[in-house]
Order: sequence, then structure tokens, then C-alpha cells
Amino acid sequence: MNSTRRRITAFLPAALAATGILGAAAACGTSAGGQTQPAKLKEAASLAYWTVLSGADGTRMQSMTEQYQKEQALVKVEGQHLPDFLTKFVASVVAGTPPDIITIRQTYIAGFVEKNALLDLQPKELQQAGLRAEDFDQTIWKASEYKGTRYTVPFDIHGYQLFYHEGSVRDAGGDPSKPPVTWSDWLDWAARFTQGDRRGAMINFAGAGLVWQYQGFLRQAAKASSQATAQAADLFSADGKKAAFNNAAGNEALSLMADLYRRTNMPLPQGAGFLDLFEQRKLTSVLGGPWNLNRLGQTDNPAFNDLRLALAPQRDVSKPSWWAQSHQIALPKGQKVDDAKRAAAFNFAQWLAEHPLEWAQAGQVPANKKILNSDAFQKSTHPVHKLLATWVKNLPSAGFMQLHPKHVEVEDQLPPILAKAVTGQVSAQSALTDAEQLVNNILSQ
Repeated sequence: MNSTRRRITAFLPAALAATGILGAAAACGTSAGGQTQPAKLKEAASLAYWTVLSGADGTRMQSMTEQYQKEQALVKVEGQHLPDFLTKFVASVVAGTPPDIITIRQTYIAGFVEKNALLDLQPKELQQAGLRAEDFDQTIWKASEYKGTRYTVPFDIHGYQLFYHEGSVRDAGGDPSKPPVTWSDWLDWAARFTQGDRRGAMINFAGAGLVWQYQGFLRQAAKASSQATAQAADLFSADGKKAAFNNAAGNEALSLMADLYRRTNMPLPQGAGFLDLFEQRKLTSVLGGPWNLNRLGQTDNPAFNDLRLALAPQRDVSKPSWWAQSHQIALPKGQKVDDAKRAAAFNFAQWLAEHPLEWAQAGQVPANKKILNSDAFQKSTHPVHKLLATWVKNLPSAGFMQLHPKHVEVEDQLPPILAKAVTGQVSAQSALTDAEQLVNNILSQ
């Protein structure tokens, strides 16, 4: 193993600890196998840490790094969230000046690998760093490999589950103890509880959220069909050369979204956010991610006492699935870590190791099973930790998005076309035909 890779491998535990998934034992020490002992922190150093984390996620990570720096005057953690992360990161790699460590979305992996921007992480190196595949949730561990090679390590899992408001259900004459289990149940809620300025449900009809929800429904519809192939559950064909969603499952998924839109008097009032309406008892149910617990999961939130969670409504309850994503830690290719930076990284890791559950408070499920199974997490009284139980319970049925180098471009350009069907401007089939042509054009470039 060359010296550059040895330094990078030594740096990896610090990266993982920054996500709250490693204990102090992984942060230092020399093993019989020759694991490098971290250098002692003796001089001032700065770490360039770039992330895609924004909103409540970004605020949580920022507060963690700020607290660290208050306690450790020698280390400065520079960077954090970049709104134009994709452009700036690729430019930094081309210029040979990438940051020391990055946090990215799972769907960025393939594109960055094809741009030769990420360092591959060898199994032996991961073992030396104390990162064993068996310690992680296997669904996300396998879903984050690209072409059989690992370039990142997952540190959380998030996705859509059903949020519903018990008081709102009761006010409308429903039974809060019986949340919708199937698509049909949810459509019934959507129509029955949409009264006046109240809505029984809502659906995304713009932006990446539309694609995420569509992917979740597509996966469910494909799994429910006895004739559907595995390929029918993804946006891209198995070889990645063409669109794969213009099929019966895709039509069923998009038609469901259009039906929900129609039954719930969408769109929402101008300027009104769905969390606002949920808190005001004007929105009964919604598919939401655990990141929304940063707001709804706080004890002083007006909806906290009425907040209930359940598995996302299913096309076939015997074949469950729900859309999921992950934040991943990665090391940019070509980075160089000097002794001062390396010592600072390990010091940062040791501090973060003393705060292992803080990242979960951001409404993210730890990907590391050691934390998931720990008493500290299982017996935690923190409201967000307790509310994450719905995601943890259903991890085996999580449906992660297919890795593809053009995923980011497709996710950016696809929503306006699918939205025409969701909002009732065109039929589901018409939108799928146009969407297929768009995606195939992107893939041919």
C-alpha cells in the first residue's frame, strides 16, 4: 500500500466519525496488521469539509462542528454546505485542489466515479479502518456499490413514510388507529378527508421530490406485478443505456399520483407549506422523510402530540417497498493529507465519537447496525430517536435508487414532464412517452 493511500486510509475513521457512526475505539490504535497510529494534535490545522447537507441537516452538522471548534481551539473546520456543490466539487478535482472530505448523496456516486473524482476504498483498507460490511445495514451497503467497487461509506438512511395527524383524522370522523395500508385506502382518505380548506393528503408535483415519490410508487407497482421484471422497477435499464419506466408499472404509479392530486384539491394555497398545513390540522396525511422530524418531532411543535407514523401505503402489502436514499462519506481522489491535518482529523473524530447520536437527532437513520442496536439508541428518550422506529422497523423493504452516471441530469430535467400528468394536463401514458424520449436523449449524449 503506497504512502498516499496509507494516509487516506488513516483519515477514513475520522470521516466516518464525523457522521456519528464510529466509536472511539476505531479512531486510534495500532493493530497487529499494521494499522497506522494517528498523529498527536500539536499544531493548528484546518480541514476542508464540503457537504450537500442543507436545511435542518446542514444546521445540525454545522452546530456539531461549531461546538467542536469551541472546545478545540487548534482545529478549524472550513467549508460545510455548498449550494452549488456539484459544480464546485468537480472543478476542484480538475484543478487538483479537492477538499479533504465530502458528504454526498448516494445518487452522486456513479457520476463522480465516471469523472474519476473519488478514491476507491479497498476491502482490506476498510477492514483496517474498522469498517466491516457486516456492521452495516446490508440493503444500503449493497445499494451504494458501483460496478462492484466501493467508493463511499453510508452513514444514514432516509426515505418516505406516512405522516398523519391523529386530531385531523378524528375531526373528520375517521379512525386514527387504522391508517391507510394500501393505495386504495390512501385514496379513500384523500377524498374523504378533503373538506373545505382541509386536505386528506398531498402529492409532490415538482422538483426532485416528484421523481423520488414516483420512483417509490414505480418500485411498488413493479413488485406487485407477477409479470414485471426487476428492470421495470428502475428508471434505467440494467445496462444503463435506455429508460426503463415506460411500462405498465410506470403508468400505474403516475396514475396514482394524478389521482391523489385530483382528489385532494391540489395545488396547495400559494405560499403555504405542507408542514404549515399539517400543524394547522389542514393536512391529514403526507408521505414525508425523517428529516421533517427536525420540526414535527420537537415537543413544542403544535402537531407533536398528534403526529403519527406508519409504513408508506403499499400497492401490495405482501411485497412492501418504500423509496429510500442515503448520505455517504467519500474521499476525493488525489487529496493529500499532511501530519497536522491528519492529527486534526483524528481529534475531530474522537470528539464526535463522544456525541454518537446527535446526527440521528437530525432525523436520519444511522446506517451502522452497531448504533441501531445499541442501548443508547434503542432506549433513548429523545423524541426524534423514538419516532425513527418506523424507518428502522421497515429497513428490509427499503428501495434505494439505481446508481447511474446521468441520474443527476435526469432528476433535474424529468419533473416538468411527469408533472403534466400529475396535474391532469396530459394522460399518464402521454407523459411517460415524452419522459422516455427525454431520458433516452440524455443517455445518448
